[in-house]
Amino acid sequence: MAQTRSLPVGRREEILDRVNAAGEARVADLAAELGVSVITVRRDIAVLAEEGLLRQVRGGAHRLALRDEPDRSSGRAAAAGGAAILKDIGVIVPSLTYYWPRILQGASSAADGHGARLHIEAASPRAEDCLESLARLTGEGAVDALLLAPDLRSGAASEELLAQLRALEVPAVLMERDLRDMDPTCAGVDSVRTDHEQGALEAFAHLHRLGHRRLGLLHDRTSPTVPQILVAWRRAHELFDLSAEDSALGVLDTHGTAPAQQIDSFLDLCLEHGVTGVHVHSDEAALLVMQQASRRGIDVPGELSITAHDDELSTLTRPALTAVGPDKPALGARAVQMLMRRLETPAAPCERTELLPRLHVRGSTAPPPGRASATRD
Repeated sequence: MAQTRSLPVGRREEILDRVNAAGEARVADLAAELGVSVITVRRDIAVLAEEGLLRQVRGGAHRLALRDEPDRSSGRAAAAGGAAILKDIGVIVPSLTYYWPRILQGASSAADGHGARLHIEAASPRAEDCLESLARLTGEGAVDALLLAPDLRSGAASEELLAQLRALEVPAVLMERDLRDMDPTCAGVDSVRTDHEQGALEAFAHLHRLGHRRLGLLHDRTSPTVPQILVAWRRAHELFDLSAEDSALGVLDTHGTAPAQQIDSFLDLCLEHGVTGVHVHSDEAALLVMQQASRRGIDVPGELSITAHDDELSTLTRPALTAVGPDKPALGARAVQMLMRRLETPAAPCERTELLPRLHVRGSTAPPPGRASATRD
């Protein structure tokens, strides 16, 4: 292993010379040749790219095209001036389509403000896939810290994931997850999530204020938010003196083989128990409920008021759905802020933060039949 100039300026010049000579270079090769860590090389490449001396790519760097090449002497002077070192943050999320894009937008904006970069990996919701992404990011030594939303409900795979999280050598912040959901004694990992329990309870309270005295809940069994939603359901029973006879509880697999049948069973139960107001998690499921209710001639909100959860698709329906809306950009930004705090102060107390969602009242809720004068929010 060749040991070369170890001071940052000299080392960056060495990296630049090697990239320009070969046209490209891999981070792992440069680290081995220079006798430094992969993270150090990534930071050096980031500084050189920031100064316009090369182009940073995933896993390495490329020489600039001649038309793009800046004045060499001015670039080296800037590098010698000690440009800010960027932090590399690995991000593992279960989806890049539903729910997570706006969280990532908030995280990206916050990262820019802290001089950090996000390296996003989309795993499936399965713990096994999250384990693979985690091993890839930490095994390469390519990141200084992690943001992730792991699956904590898949038995042995989730147990292994929990063990890996406990053994991490870089700081991590969980988004929309809390390790206490899996292990009440687990400590030491920062987390930020939406207070979905309070959000669902606000939805039930909104329906109750409109005059609905028989309430229902339909939830997607696959969602990690279900435990909080069910706690809100139990609290609603206590607060509004609901019984099994004047409430309806249903379970739905939104992406399963027979969601229409499950929704029909729930609507049958609502009719049997005289339920006039329901909360549906998620709003994707609520959209399906509205479609099925329409097919059956059930008027929304004239005969059945519906509140939804997540506020991803709620404004696309007719009528638009009253929905519990997490502040997703704020959650992503808060996760990055917590991570930067942990990087700056490793010994700081562990932090668990919950952000309150908002209830956006729209056209899918109204007083029940015969209660037209009930108070609206």
